[in-house]
Amino acid sequence: MAPLEVVPFGEEHLDAAGRLLAERQARHRAAEPLLADEDPRAAVEAAWREPGAVGVVALRSGGPEAYLIAVLEGADPVFGNPAWVSRQGHAASDPEILRDLYAAAAEPWLEAGADRHYVLVPALERDLDTWYRLGFGHMHVEGIRESGADPRPLPGGVTIRRGDLDDLEDAIAIDRLIYSVQERSPSFQGSPDPERWRSAWIETLEDPEVAYFVAETRGRIVGHTTMHPRPEFGTPSDSVYLASTVTSEEVRGTGVGVALAEHALRWARENGYGSVNTGWRMTNLLASRFWPARGFRPFFHRLHRAIGLG
Repeated sequence: MAPLEVVPFGEEHLDAAGRLLAERQARHRAAEPLLADEDPRAAVEAAWREPGAVGVVALRSGGPEAYLIAVLEGADPVFGNPAWVSRQGHAASDPEILRDLYAAAAEPWLEAGADRHYVLVPALERDLDTWYRLGFGHMHVEGIRESGADPRPLPGGVTIRRGDLDDLEDAIAIDRLIYSVQERSPSFQGSPDPERWRSAWIETLEDPEVAYFVAETRGRIVGHTTMHPRPEFGTPSDSVYLASTVTSEEVRGTGVGVALAEHALRWARENGYGSVNTGWRMTNLLASRFWPARGFRPFFHRLHRAIGLG
């Protein structure tokens, strides 16, 4: 077999990269039928046009066998100095070749200051194994399922209503509970900047595309959930993202969280969304058990590697 040659990614590689991504999509769709059928060549080009994008291609006998595109964003208060490889930023005729590409690409990333590497990988064993054997760890899950849920009685004394900007202070207080869980072991996640957090919630509650729901008991908000479109490669165009779902500690285990999730699933179906997608940290023990129990199937995983440790 001819040896691999690794060269910088260029415009001339877009068509071949699109074909490689199409092959990966076909394998992925066989495992997850909800995966969107998108234009792979356009998706690769979009990744390549991102500001800060850098890429490499593996050639064998002059023909592309794999590509890897990352975006170097500069310092971020949450993600460090990241190199981001998106869902469409990598594909290979044989996933093993991506190990060679990463070996060639990662050193220049590090020289540019990017010492935290993130990659979004299809939830396929062979693809994930490639990155695990490069020292990447499992950080985050993107899950998907069909919309809709059977109606059932709410827990005693609980009501669910549509929220709005008048609920801002409660929204911030309830959302803080997610971070209070994830700051502790085994997640050890940092907290967002309070001012940026407040601004983000104001923007969220003012957005006409956002559906915000709160659960109340005795007139007091004890949980919330948020629904909004979030277009991403591989996510169906008729899908809606279920975000920021949390309940206060006093009502956990009483069915309030399940009621909120099922309310959101029914709302999605009633409003024309065929599927719902969400995400959770694998180290958040509550979330990593709750969402699969609600029928969400992993379809992408975010993996992470910190360079220069150990």
